[in-house]
Amino acid sequence: MVAIFTPEIIAFLLIAGALVGFVSAFFGVGGCFIMVPVMIFCFNELMGVPLDIAVKIAFGTNMAVVVPTAFSGAWKHSKKISFPKQHYLYYAIPVGIGSVIGSVGAYFAPGYLLKILFGIACIIGAYRFMTARPKQVAELKELNKEKYVAGGLGSGGVAHFMGIGGGLVYMPVLNTLLEIPIHTAVLISISTMVIGSSVGAVSFGILGSLQQTAAYPPYSFGWFNLIAFLTLASTSVITAQLGASMTHRIQPKQLKILLAILYIYVGLRLIGVFAWLGIPI
Repeated sequence: MVAIFTPEIIAFLLIAGALVGFVSAFFGVGGCFIMVPVMIFCFNELMGVPLDIAVKIAFGTNMAVVVPTAFSGAWKHSKKISFPKQHYLYYAIPVGIGSVIGSVGAYFAPGYLLKILFGIACIIGAYRFMTARPKQVAELKELNKEKYVAGGLGSGGVAHFMGIGGGLVYMPVLNTLLEIPIHTAVLISISTMVIGSSVGAVSFGILGSLQQTAAYPPYSFGWFNLIAFLTLASTSVITAQLGASMTHRIQPKQLKILLAILYIYVGLRLIGVFAWLGIPI
């Protein structure tokens, strides 16, 4: 099978991008749990790209898409609350360093293992959506540099080894461990994705170029695909503005339930549970 982008695949990616942008800015987490499975499905099952390559290109492209989406959401959030620059830098820069470490780890890991780990992360994400309660913090505390640096290094390494934008990791670290008020934590989380995901995307592009083969889909530069990036980013940047506005107006309980169900389904599918049971969904 020759890997090509059909109009149906392009439309599929545009719709996924719109959903990703809203989810990312609304909850302060990356929309990778939608974006990565969509790309793996498109590259592997629709275009015939080998699984190992499809997973890693999906990871690298996902990180690249997160950058403009997160920047759009962060810009909107920063208009509503004060931006804590020093707290942000002491967390986000170590995240960037951790991203390089995580990306190198992913280089040596087989694609099927990364796919399973990502599926587990989806289920953990669903659990957190349904059970996590923001830690009630009245105000931003004095900066603890060592604690922020350690939290950033660990967050970046874990997030980008698994190919996620980082919000699933950043939010509990920022709010629970570093004791940052929830709305400020959302702002720092989204803003950190700009640095962490930029570094991760570049790292995946460079590492993927060391394994360049004819099996890569068209317009791939290492583990980064330009067509998937443009389609997903074009709609996600727009809907990120909507998500950032809505998060300050409504209670997200009903949407959280729907997303949790979606994430559980995606997680089980990536792990291979449905295939083991012979269920064709």
